[in-house]
Amino acid sequence: MIIKNFRHAGIVTTNLRESLYFYIEVLGLEKIKTLNENEKLMKKILNLKKCKLKTIKLGLKNKVLIELLYFQNLKQKKRKIKIFSPGLTHISLTVKSLNKIYKRLKNLKIKFLSEPHLSNDKKVWLAFCKSPENIFIELVEVL
Repeated sequence: MIIKNFRHAGIVTTNLRESLYFYIEVLGLEKIKTLNENEKLMKKILNLKKCKLKTIKLGLKNKVLIELLYFQNLKQKKRKIKIFSPGLTHISLTVKSLNKIYKRLKNLKIKFLSEPHLSNDKKVWLAFCKSPENIFIELVEVL
C-alpha cells in the first residue's frame, strides 16, 4: 500500500475572516499553524505564474483536519456545489448533541439541507450544513 495516513483536506477560501469564524468560532476547531508560503516554491509546485498564498491549518488537539488556502493575488469565484455534484462535495465531522448544534447554527444563519435525521440503522443522527466556501459539512452524532 502506498498511503500511510490521511493528512488533511485543503479548502480554498475567498474570504479568510469569514472562513476562520466558521471553522473556529462556529464549529470549534483550533488554529494550529498559520504560514505565508514561499512564493517561488508555490509557483513551481502549483504551476502558477504568481502565487501569494497564506495557509492556516485547523484541527483538534494538534491534529490537523483542514488546511484553509487563501490566494491573496488571484481572482476567484465561489463555486456552486450541490450534494450530488461530481468530485469532492463534503467533509464529515463527528459531533456531540447534534440537535443542540443544529439549533445554534440555524440561529447563526448557517444553511442546512434538512433538520437532523436518524439513520436507518439507528446508529447515528446526521445533517448537512454549508460552509462559507459552499462545501457541505456532514455533522454526525454517534449514538
